[in-house]
Amino acid sequence: MGKKTYYADVNDTDITVNNGKKDLLDKVFKLLESRGFKIQTDQRILKEHPILADTHWEGSKGDLQFKSHIYPAGFDIKFFQEVVAENRYGGYYDFDKLEKMPYLIKCEFLITSKHICSLLESEGYSNRAEPSFKYALDKVMYKIKSCWHYKEGKELPNYEFPSYNAKDRDDKQIYNGQTKYFRDRKGRLKRGIVYHNINNMWWVILNKKDYTNVGAYELFDLTTREDRIPKIYNREIPYRVKVEKARSRFNKEFSYSMLKEIHINYLRLLVSQELIDHDKEINMSLKTPLKKDTAILKTKGLKYAAINVNGSYFSNREGITFNQDGFIGFAGWASGYNLKPFVDAFEKWMDWLQETSKQVA
Repeated sequence: MGKKTYYADVNDTDITVNNGKKDLLDKVFKLLESRGFKIQTDQRILKEHPILADTHWEGSKGDLQFKSHIYPAGFDIKFFQEVVAENRYGGYYDFDKLEKMPYLIKCEFLITSKHICSLLESEGYSNRAEPSFKYALDKVMYKIKSCWHYKEGKELPNYEFPSYNAKDRDDKQIYNGQTKYFRDRKGRLKRGIVYHNINNMWWVILNKKDYTNVGAYELFDLTTREDRIPKIYNREIPYRVKVEKARSRFNKEFSYSMLKEIHINYLRLLVSQELIDHDKEINMSLKTPLKKDTAILKTKGLKYAAINVNGSYFSNREGITFNQDGFIGFAGWASGYNLKPFVDAFEKWMDWLQETSKQVA
């Protein structure tokens, strides 16, 4: 039997219960009804998918609403409101639901959520969401101690890390609690107190409230005058701007309908070539493609395609994605610097497509 846990984040309006059964959900509904909620079968589901009607519910108290769904692994309750909604289909589909809630509706939700959590904990369930902390040091210590690879004392200054994970830019050993410097994406000099995260990544506490995550190879001490001098502004076009230009060019000159498997495979080849000479620290390489990564229809051309990559501390991240809705994604996880191989490969690929089209014509 799985663990009895639920997830209720302080910044979210969803409550998800793992291994929760119908009898527990009935207790939650009884609690909500005692607090003035009116609950019924989800009317949209009843109309459009009647076979699922006995597993979907909706309820409301004033302007605070919720939808609930039970499934084999548990159930969830999603609260929302329609007073302030951005999504054209309603507040249920909005992001940042809690942030958008008007004050009184938010107060009602917070009280209701507290009562539901108390009920779940009285039934032996524990919340697996991260607790809320006021200060950056407390947040970092929680992340260190709750990580799966934590060992006793890992957060202490005298804890020893493998040298390949704890050498700074100048090949100096890094220890917890040291003050180190680094430069942000705009070249500005930053400093903070460092604590080891995972692999060669380090948490850097910048001040009481703020912290960030920096690679060991980006950290250094102020030992030379050059380190103190601000970097000259880089006038090269930022790669996020190049991404937009690449998308725009593709939409003007090409289309999904003209793309075949040979075209996607050639793009994979170009990406692979660009990655060879990219940053050796991150050491990205092309992930071996699977059949499900690409779908091409005989008459309509490309439906979707995904080119993913592995790195020194991650696997199966987005490189270039041709989404079904026509949007082309470029390494949404990456900084401007790590976008470079994907954008450069894509631009070379479009040049090749252009020449190929001329030859066929």
